[in-house]
Amino acid sequence: MVLLSKAFFGAGSVCVALGLLGAGAPALAQSTELSFSDTLGWEASSIDQIDLYDDDMAQVTSVSQLSDVQPTDWAFQALQSLVERYGCIAGYPDSTFRGNRAATRYELAAALNACLDNVSDRFATREDLEAIRALQEEFAAELATLRGRVDSLEARTATIEAQQFSTTTKLSGEAIFTGGIAIDDSDEGFSGSATTPRGNGPDRFFAAYRSRLAFDTSFTGRDRLRVRLQSGNIPSMENPTGTRMARLGYAADTGNNVELNKLFYSFPVGSQGRAIVHAFGGDFTDLLPTFNPYLASGGSGALSRYARYNPSLRQGGGSASAGASFTYKFNDAFSIGLGYLADQANESTGPNRGFIDGSYAAIAQIAVTPVENVAFGLNYIRSNDRPGNVDVTSSTGSNLTRQPFTNNTRTSADHLGFQFTASPAEFVNFSGWFGYTFSRSEVTGDNRRAEFLHWMVSAQFPGILRERDLAYVSFGQQPYIVNSTGMAALANNNGRDPDPNFHLEAGYKFPVNRNIHITPGVIVIFNAENGRLVTNLGSNNDTVIVPVIRTTFSF
Repeated sequence: MVLLSKAFFGAGSVCVALGLLGAGAPALAQSTELSFSDTLGWEASSIDQIDLYDDDMAQVTSVSQLSDVQPTDWAFQALQSLVERYGCIAGYPDSTFRGNRAATRYELAAALNACLDNVSDRFATREDLEAIRALQEEFAAELATLRGRVDSLEARTATIEAQQFSTTTKLSGEAIFTGGIAIDDSDEGFSGSATTPRGNGPDRFFAAYRSRLAFDTSFTGRDRLRVRLQSGNIPSMENPTGTRMARLGYAADTGNNVELNKLFYSFPVGSQGRAIVHAFGGDFTDLLPTFNPYLASGGSGALSRYARYNPSLRQGGGSASAGASFTYKFNDAFSIGLGYLADQANESTGPNRGFIDGSYAAIAQIAVTPVENVAFGLNYIRSNDRPGNVDVTSSTGSNLTRQPFTNNTRTSADHLGFQFTASPAEFVNFSGWFGYTFSRSEVTGDNRRAEFLHWMVSAQFPGILRERDLAYVSFGQQPYIVNSTGMAALANNNGRDPDPNFHLEAGYKFPVNRNIHITPGVIVIFNAENGRLVTNLGSNNDTVIVPVIRTTFSF
């Protein structure tokens, strides 16, 4: 039975034989004089032809089932007996042989090897064994040559499949249409602020948009270069409400101009690490987790800025922030993250400018997943805001918490944060955070200090009414001052905000289809501006109510 051994090809030779055999081959005697170069013309088509072998194969029991091989053809006469006895050649599902040229000695050798693989594992008659021995002797040289050629081709194919990657750019887009009304619970309407008085004006309707185009390019399959453009006219809500506490989570006001919004390059570091270099519009959350998976997105998450994620994570981020971040995953339960961002890092002239001396923030964060569906993070952030660019609470909280010592005073702060997310069931997820900030004036001889506190808890209900929908409710307090030193504005209240705010928000995301969803909701701020006097009239701000609807188109 040595003659029946699989001496020349491995598994898959049936496909090779089918790919090589022709439908209208000449008689066997006529094929003996063909040259090697003539008979291996199939190799010139190289790797592209390999895809032809991936077609689904269907076993046949008779050569006559192959509709393009006639009984008078050489292929029918040479292989009919072995095929019908041992089923050693497979046809395609449409019952065709798919030969398109004359068979050569090498093609016949490949077909013979297909039957050798099949017959070798079965009991063969003496006549079949003698026929196989004669065929092996006749085509010994061709079989040996084909073995070397196919082995080489398989090795080359494996190498190409392992290494091949073409540079690919993916375009994605998002367009947001939004509208709403800013409501004051008083009879007179918003009275506004000292610098922007509203006079007893009426409640205010608004309609606005934001659009983004993102180009994501990969050079290796594991890296990403992102270029994002943005245009919009959604304001911060400070003008109609007298506070930024009601700022929307997708606010963007470019004056309807198209601007570069984000530019970064991320890449793997070893098997467990990943780094990102921010060239423009950097944000720590481009790489670090927010622990608020359902609400973190501006286009499909929470309606307000504050309810998206811990505002401390926004430190250092800005329209022109540059820097770098790094994460390393030790195992499935523990990872660390580090980062540094400088706002307006391109301004290197003059004091309080540039990558080091301007506004900056540095972060250290640990992320822990103790059990499945539960995760939490702890972070420390050091920020330093230059004069004219002070925003300690990242456009959340009151004007006093944002700029506790005025916008013209260089201000540093230490931010401590805790975030968590937990999903006890498929239909519900809980998330939230707690933050505490120590801020101080960096002006020589100025001993002013202020400490802030903020927190939020949220419940989300994915798929509550239909697939891909989401209902949520969030409740918490935006940053408010719990202790201070040397602040004249709080001297009459023991250095504390007189009446801390409360933030209540609810929304429902309704999916029209996979690319369009509509989110109506309401944002309510109790004791806006933490009860401080913000008008020349000497009255406290009333409750701010902002019913809003957001329609998001994505592609």
